[in-house]
Amino acid sequence: MDLCVQVVAATRTAAIPQANPMPTPDWDALTGQLATLPGESLTLLRREPLARWTTLGIGGPARVVARCRCRDAVVACVTACRACHLPWVVLGKGGNVLVPDEGLDALVLVLDGELATLERREHRFVAGGGLPLAKLVRAAVEASLTGVECLGGIPGTVGGALAMNAGAFGQEILDVLAWAEVVDGDGSARRMERWEIEGGYRWSVLGKGRIVTTAEFALRPERRDVLAARLREARDRRRAALPVEPSAGSVFRNPPGDWAGRLLELAGCKGLRVGGAEVSARHANVVVNAGGARAADVRAVIAEMARRVEERFGVHLELELKVLERDGSVAAGPPGDLA
Repeated sequence: MDLCVQVVAATRTAAIPQANPMPTPDWDALTGQLATLPGESLTLLRREPLARWTTLGIGGPARVVARCRCRDAVVACVTACRACHLPWVVLGKGGNVLVPDEGLDALVLVLDGELATLERREHRFVAGGGLPLAKLVRAAVEASLTGVECLGGIPGTVGGALAMNAGAFGQEILDVLAWAEVVDGDGSARRMERWEIEGGYRWSVLGKGRIVTTAEFALRPERRDVLAARLREARDRRRAALPVEPSAGSVFRNPPGDWAGRLLELAGCKGLRVGGAEVSARHANVVVNAGGARAADVRAVIAEMARRVEERFGVHLELELKVLERDGSVAAGPPGDLA
């Protein structure tokens, strides 16, 4: 939250700018408000280690994790955070995120229950934001419907995929989105039609301070054997390209007209290691947890990767990996400043 500046006028003195104090975060008030919700709609986990919630296997404890099983629980959590001056973060499968070693002083929301269900409506599917993306892909292939089969093998949830407009091999998830129900940062819930939702290469407005609770996808009929072959090819290509060690996928976005992995390999980044974090020998744009890696190790490796590419090619790489700070915010500085 930005500091507010107040101008105080006096009779014989110049106006003096004064910064209003930041509101004090109130965790007791937050948990008190949320404790009134029915137990079947929300479960609170305190000091929950986040390493086991991420594909990198890295991260300290969250102050509180809220497992939300309905939209009303999500609304209550966001509203309470706003009232208590606390940040919140949504965590899906933790497939493209780096959690700090110190953990998160933020409410971590996980969508579960009815927010992780799937319903078919002829050529359409309605999916909860917490549904694993793999389940949507598998159901579409089994129903002989095309539009998402190339996304097979991408770890994460439907909500996370929409937030970053996940894509692979010519398909992007926004291409088949009909509408999405979201909870905004002020706690209000609404439905957004596809024409309202801007997005592009690995970004979407759905990832800008919003939580996707439900979405509908409009697919097209196709032969099941054709779809099964595409799904198998997509998975095989991902397995062949990515390392078997714990990772969070691509670290950097591809720059215009080029591939981040190509530049990183030519810059000599493969095998670069700090502590337990290492650039994969299989893919130069992936950092793996080679054993006992800390978030600080990963940040140092990322900083060096970015520095080498900029020094050799003059190309500034942008992060695709979400590097979180202690308050849950995404690191906004240049990748080279992360160390």
